[in-house]
Amino acid sequence: MMRLILLLFLGLMPRAALAGEVTVAVASNFLATAEEIVAGFEEATGHEVTLTHGSTGQIYAQIAAGAPFDIFLSADDRRPKLLARGGLATDVRTYAIGRLVLVSRLPITRETAPEVFAGRTAALADPTVAPYGLAATAAMEGLSLDTATFQPVLVANVGQVAVIYTTGNTDLAFLSAAQLPLIEAPHVLDIDGLYPALVQDAALLQRSEGNEAAAAFWEWLFSEETKTLIGASGYDLPG
Repeated sequence: MMRLILLLFLGLMPRAALAGEVTVAVASNFLATAEEIVAGFEEATGHEVTLTHGSTGQIYAQIAAGAPFDIFLSADDRRPKLLARGGLATDVRTYAIGRLVLVSRLPITRETAPEVFAGRTAALADPTVAPYGLAATAAMEGLSLDTATFQPVLVANVGQVAVIYTTGNTDLAFLSAAQLPLIEAPHVLDIDGLYPALVQDAALLQRSEGNEAAAAFWEWLFSEETKTLIGASGYDLPG
């Protein structure tokens, strides 16, 4: 009886009185999709989400140094697993499989790539901190590209790659397929198969323990509704 009374009481309370806060750190490639997920979550639950973004390596280092994040949406599966092994994450799951694409201002195929790159600039995320940058280096090798024949432009994350390309400061760029709707790219080359799978894991961080808003967002992230949104945003879904 007391439980029923409590549930009825909670149901009469305004959502703001029950709202919690959750801080989510997201890899830059997933930022636009994360913003859509957050909008739906906040509307449905009344909880408030603070999003922060950057390269996967940068966020990982911040978490290891004690940054106050509840959930980490990584662009790889290595760093979330390292956090779990180090006792900084209580759960790790794959939420998306990323896709890398090459955008160009000139027509390009896999066969003509060395010719198109010659003498031009190509932007990619820093492979030491950004999984999409690491994938780009593998793709360049698969395309038989010689960095001595063109100018690679390294930036901190794949979000900055999009910026430098859209502002006209580079001729080619390695981007996430999810970024294509946000930019104007006259020529897009499918380079699937030229780089290792971009398995993107999420980590529920130790700091979130006892945070009902964080637990609710974690559940929302793996809901069928969210999976549909992720799939429609240019990502493959885990099996």
